[in-house]
Amino acid sequence: MKEAVKLPPRLAWIEHLKKSACNPVIRPQGAGPAADAIFNPAAIVHDGRVGLLCRAINFTRQPRDSRNWSVSTLVWAWSDDGFHFELDEKPAFDPGPDSPYQGGFEDPRLVKIGDEYVLTFTGVHNFDRTPGLIAFSRDLKHWEWGGEVLPGRAIAITRERIGGYYYGYWGNSCIFLARSRDLRSWETLKEPALRPRPGRFDALLCESAAPPLLTDDGILLFYNGDRGREQAQNYARGIIPCYVHDILWTCYSTGWALFDRHDPSRLLARCEEPVLTPERLYEIFGISFYTVFAQGYVEFKGRRFLYYGCADMRIGVATAEM
Repeated sequence: MKEAVKLPPRLAWIEHLKKSACNPVIRPQGAGPAADAIFNPAAIVHDGRVGLLCRAINFTRQPRDSRNWSVSTLVWAWSDDGFHFELDEKPAFDPGPDSPYQGGFEDPRLVKIGDEYVLTFTGVHNFDRTPGLIAFSRDLKHWEWGGEVLPGRAIAITRERIGGYYYGYWGNSCIFLARSRDLRSWETLKEPALRPRPGRFDALLCESAAPPLLTDDGILLFYNGDRGREQAQNYARGIIPCYVHDILWTCYSTGWALFDRHDPSRLLARCEEPVLTPERLYEIFGISFYTVFAQGYVEFKGRRFLYYGCADMRIGVATAEM
């Protein structure tokens, strides 16, 4: 059965997401852990504030393994309004000199389940080995290390059990499913839940964005898609005709997919066009050209906030009214 392409009326707010005039809401700091780049944040509301756990890079820190181009740490940024942030001075997650993750930690996603916060993120051994990690906390300060739980990155887990299991959408070629009864031990399912589509914004790959939202209409999953080299260059010509980067290989945008509320593998609807695309200068020029990469979603003070990385260097936000 061919999936629908329209959203149920109660989810129509997705079509009204607007990039904030405050963007980018967080920029590189010039010093400290986020001296050169800060991007791809997890998002949570805690003690009346929005917290973003951000991937950060300071290029003065050189990786031991030459296959890694940088060392990423995870650092907190906090806001009273969702738009203006203050960064912590030290990372919350730092691989340290003896860690096997010499490329550091990347691309966190964060949910609260009961009275426990559950963090999924990527550990980078080297460019070719990037397993999915998990950690647990009750206060966002002290963490129980859960280790490697899946062989690949981008784990976005449901906040509730479905048929006795928590489900995780993961992977960055196709999006696969895994399930767990206790969040500690995970079983992978063989068939992809979402595949790339030739000729679309997700032609080369698709990867889960923010943790899925469980709604009355289904499981809403934001995901990031890459057009691939040829389409990326065609897209770039349309945005800035006088400038096309000769070595442009990728172009990331954010779309959505809707799955059955009782069967997380059953796709009900999927966007034809992305809801966020790289079109502003801060989304086009950076470490990764032409990239918007959503990862954090919160509801705060009557608004919906979708936070995203901009060109692997800055953080932006798109909002919609509740």
